[in-house]
Amino acid sequence: MFAELGHFALLLMVVTGIGQAVLFSPLWLHASLRILTPQRASATPAGSPAFSDDDDNDGAFGQTAVKPSSLFLLPAVILLLGLLAEGALLNAFIVSDFTLPIVSNVSHSSTPLLYRIGAAFTPDGGAMLLWLLTLSLVNLLIAIQLRSSAAICTDRFARNALSVLGALITILGVVTLIDADPFLRVTVAPLDGRGMNPQSQDLLKVLREPFLYLGLAGLAGIFAMTLAGLLDRKIDRRFAETMRSWTIISWVCLGTAIAINAYRSYSEQAWGGWWYWDTAENSLLLPWLLATALLHCRAVLEKTETLRAWTAFLGITTLAVGWFGVYLTRSDLFAPLPETQLLPIDSTGLLVAFCLVFAFAYYLFWRSVDQMGDGRGFDVISRESAMFLNSVMLSLVAAVVLIGTIYPLVLQWITGDPITVGAPFYVKALIPIVLPLLFLMAFAPALRWRQDEVWMIGRRMKLAAILSLITVLFVSIRFIDLSPAPLIGIGLAGWVLTASLSDLWARLWRHPEYGESKYRNLQLLGPRYISMTLSHIGLAILIAGGSASSIWEEQVVVSARAGQSIQAGPYNLQYEGVSLLAGENYATRQATFILYRHSLPVTELFPEIRYYPIRGVETREADIWHGRDGDLHVSIGDRDDDGGRVVTVHYLPMMPWVWGGMLLMLIGGCFSILTRVILRFKKTGVPAS
Repeated sequence: MFAELGHFALLLMVVTGIGQAVLFSPLWLHASLRILTPQRASATPAGSPAFSDDDDNDGAFGQTAVKPSSLFLLPAVILLLGLLAEGALLNAFIVSDFTLPIVSNVSHSSTPLLYRIGAAFTPDGGAMLLWLLTLSLVNLLIAIQLRSSAAICTDRFARNALSVLGALITILGVVTLIDADPFLRVTVAPLDGRGMNPQSQDLLKVLREPFLYLGLAGLAGIFAMTLAGLLDRKIDRRFAETMRSWTIISWVCLGTAIAINAYRSYSEQAWGGWWYWDTAENSLLLPWLLATALLHCRAVLEKTETLRAWTAFLGITTLAVGWFGVYLTRSDLFAPLPETQLLPIDSTGLLVAFCLVFAFAYYLFWRSVDQMGDGRGFDVISRESAMFLNSVMLSLVAAVVLIGTIYPLVLQWITGDPITVGAPFYVKALIPIVLPLLFLMAFAPALRWRQDEVWMIGRRMKLAAILSLITVLFVSIRFIDLSPAPLIGIGLAGWVLTASLSDLWARLWRHPEYGESKYRNLQLLGPRYISMTLSHIGLAILIAGGSASSIWEEQVVVSARAGQSIQAGPYNLQYEGVSLLAGENYATRQATFILYRHSLPVTELFPEIRYYPIRGVETREADIWHGRDGDLHVSIGDRDDDGGRVVTVHYLPMMPWVWGGMLLMLIGGCFSILTRVILRFKKTGVPAS
């Protein structure tokens, strides 16, 4: 009964989405057709060509203006319906309703409750429903934001944005019903389910999906605002201000999903490293890279009202690559996600919807691009140029990742031979782009808007250049046989780190305009600068940690017997033997190691080999010690021919820097969001930017 209720709620979401698309902007299609006709660009007083403002008055195109108070009524109804549908699906997983194939294919009555809830998000139908729910949440929040920002946004802009969001909800709802309806029942239910993929029985996996789809929903909000800006002919400072929060929220959510995915790869012995360039990882990385590029261009647009066309293009493309990534991971073009391998795959509706939505969006952009000329220009040596080049290089990185992801498919169509593209391809293709990107990234915060002087830049950057050069010389002399790639990575990490810190130092202590106390100077820096600096420092720490761990990594593989000691880095492991234990839905062989450092006991480690009888799958669970100078990664294998247990130990110095760098970048994004919210409520007079 609950499933039927959820099914009905999903159908009502589609209908209500159509209502929102039509009622909020009944003639927005007319407006879009109208903008497709050539328009004569008007000129602002400053001489900058801009979209025409001849339709600023409410009620244009014969529309009846929707009262601001009614902007969020339909979005609120859609969110309630989404919660009802998601609740019905979760209930089916919690009570193990095996009359629903989506439950019986990926769950089992013995699966722990937490993982049964997580299993609701992994099949196609559950993932699409989660995407719809997060999009409904973003839809309501944007409605509230636009209603409270009446001074910033025109009523027509708000109605067009909500109309586009209503259309997206309708399209995704229809795609869900066509491709993977989660509420379809079978006449004869199996006695029990086929079980959940053991690798998905992980708390981090449960958390990753909501962050991923919340990030994609935020990108859908940016997409809707971009189309509304094109329809309203308002790609300007106010448009950039409106979508600032959503750009950062999407960036943080996608970054969190990437960090979770990387740590899961790292903690699973079967995967080994923390990044493998597979389809699932690349589908996360692509929208995050373009969201990073959009962050920079949006800031330029808000500050100087330039890069209008490029910002609008990224606002559309970021969602396009995110949508296409979802299609790649859910379709059978490549090896699908392990969670969906046992399910019939049909993502045709998702692909058709992708083509229709973005064909229209790019056509609208193409017809509007001639009218989005930038007003006042900027010099080649300026902050705008540096941020624009950074965004272009980030886009090139995304293009390389996309090519590396779909290249095997194209080649297989041509030659018939399956191939794989791994780390060597990406390293060779990305180094020529990433090196100048990082080099330029350190310059951008120190440059002035509009124009700057070379000798002034050299004066500001000399300390960073000297410190990074000293770092490279020290490492290259200390480790004379070092290969150039990690050395370059450490050098660039030092360059970005010292440049960020020296710029922060200059603004806090040497800026002539800043005044009496350092605390006041810190306040005057603004949350945007602080969050940017934290993110740049976090990226430098991440690169340094990744480069150092690849240089000084130690691996020990031994056939160990009880009581044997294993040396790895500064640590000594004593192997105590293996115990047979029973888990909640698995049996495990759990080894015990006592970890010593300088002959003093530090902790105990318990790597395992688990066997899940429902799926008949064996997994190897490593145990990891996160020390202050590096990680110790311990895993066990089967018995060796000599009767000992195969033990693999990795010592990865500075590996905590990788996780710390990721965390610092995310903290930077969260800091920007939280301070903006607090300042909005407190209205202290200190600008949020």
